[in-house]
Amino acid sequence: MIRRLLTPLLVVLAACSTPIGQPAPPTATPQQLHDRAAAFAQPTQDGRLAVLKAQLDAAGLAWKIEEFDGKRAAPARGYNVVVSTGPSTGREILLAAHYDAVVLSDGKLADAIVDNAASVVAMIEATKRIAGRTKHPVRLLLTDQEELGLVGARAWIAAHGVSNLAAVINADVNGNGDTLMYGLNSGDQSKFLVTAVSDLCTARAMSCLDFPKYAPSDDVVFAAAGAPVISLGHQPKAEADKLRHFLISPQGYDPAAPPPEILGLIHTSKDNATRAEPATLAQAADFIVALVMKLDAELAR
Repeated sequence: MIRRLLTPLLVVLAACSTPIGQPAPPTATPQQLHDRAAAFAQPTQDGRLAVLKAQLDAAGLAWKIEEFDGKRAAPARGYNVVVSTGPSTGREILLAAHYDAVVLSDGKLADAIVDNAASVVAMIEATKRIAGRTKHPVRLLLTDQEELGLVGARAWIAAHGVSNLAAVINADVNGNGDTLMYGLNSGDQSKFLVTAVSDLCTARAMSCLDFPKYAPSDDVVFAAAGAPVISLGHQPKAEADKLRHFLISPQGYDPAAPPPEILGLIHTSKDNATRAEPATLAQAADFIVALVMKLDAELAR
C-alpha cells in the first residue's frame, strides 16, 4: 500500500525537477519494457485490460475507463482507457494505441505482443516522461476492439469529436526492427506531421521509411474525421522495404518472393514475446517523446 501511494508522488517530484519543454529521461530499461509487453499475453481481453491498468498505476498515471457499445459477444461492451496530462485547456496532442488482441481460429486469444502490446508499453513510457512537461494538453488513448474494426477509436471520436485535436500520433506494430515506418496518406491536414517525423529521423540519424500507402490502424478513422494524424511502426529495414512495396502494389509483388514477414506474424500464435526486441521498444518510446516535444514547441509558435 505504501509503495502504491509513493509511486505517483515520486513521478510528480521527478517531473518537477525537469523544466517545461524538456522530457524526463527514460524511466525503464529496454528489458523492463520488453517484460511489460510480455505481461499482456493473457487468456482473455479482461486479463489484458487488468495488466494495462496495473502498468498505468505503476507508472503513476491516473486513468479512467470510457465504455462503449462494442462488437464482442454479450456483454458487448468495449473499454477505452484514457490518461490526461499537461494543461487542462487548449488544443491537445493525442497519443493512441490499441491494447486488444485478435481471437485466433482455435478460439484462443493471441498473445499479440508485436500487435500491439509493444506499442502500448512504449506509449505508457513516453507519457510518463512527458507528463507535466508540455505547453499543450496530452491525452493517451488506449483503445479496445481495434481488431474488430477500429471500434474503440470510432467510439471515442463519436463521443469527443476531433475539433480540439492539434495532432494525433498512433502507434501500431512497434515490437521489432530498427526502421521506423510512417504513412503519407492521412490527408493534407497531416502534412506537418509527416514533415515533423521526417525532420526528426534526419536529426536523429535513424533508419526511417515513408509509405505512400500505409497499413491501416486507428489512424484511419482519425484521418477520415479530418484530424491531423500520423501512424508509426517498426520493422527490420529489409522487411520494411518488402512491406512498403507490397502495400503500394500487391498485384505487382513478385509471387515467387517471400511475403513480408509481418503478414505471417500478426494475428497468429507466433506473435509472442520471443518476437519482441527490447531495443525496438526503447527506440519507439524515445521517438514518441521527441515527436511530442517537437510538436508541442512548434504548435506553440
